[in-house]
Amino acid sequence: MRFLLRVLWVFLPLLLFSCATDKPQPIKVGEDVCEQCKMVIADKRFASEVITKKGKVYKFDAIECMVGYYNENEEEIKRAYVINFLNPEEFLPAQSAYYVRSPQIRSPMGMNLSAYRSREDAQKALQGKEGEILDWQALREFIKREYRFSH
Repeated sequence: MRFLLRVLWVFLPLLLFSCATDKPQPIKVGEDVCEQCKMVIADKRFASEVITKKGKVYKFDAIECMVGYYNENEEEIKRAYVINFLNPEEFLPAQSAYYVRSPQIRSPMGMNLSAYRSREDAQKALQGKEGEILDWQALREFIKREYRFSH
């Protein structure tokens, strides 16, 4: 019995820590730096994050930076999150979000991408503006075609 308790004391913190790494970390505007382009995150509405399988969190100032990184490192990534443009305190799983690309919604890196919880929210955001709505797969393909990162 004592052995079992000792084993629990050793492995319980590890188990709790590994579960915590699935959750995104808060974005610190003006402090956090984009992993891809190295710019300071200035507008939380466009920020995003990935969490690697090893639990490392990488933050990005624009959705295209995160997707470019994701496309290049997919095997190492456990989770990807984007900020809900309509609620900058809410992280959304990147795979289930909808994305608007519109020149009337200007983003830090110039691809003018914003993320939304639902297709309906994306349609409302796009109403009266030029642009298009993309799901995760279409966004990844668009970034592969259109955006080149310098290394």
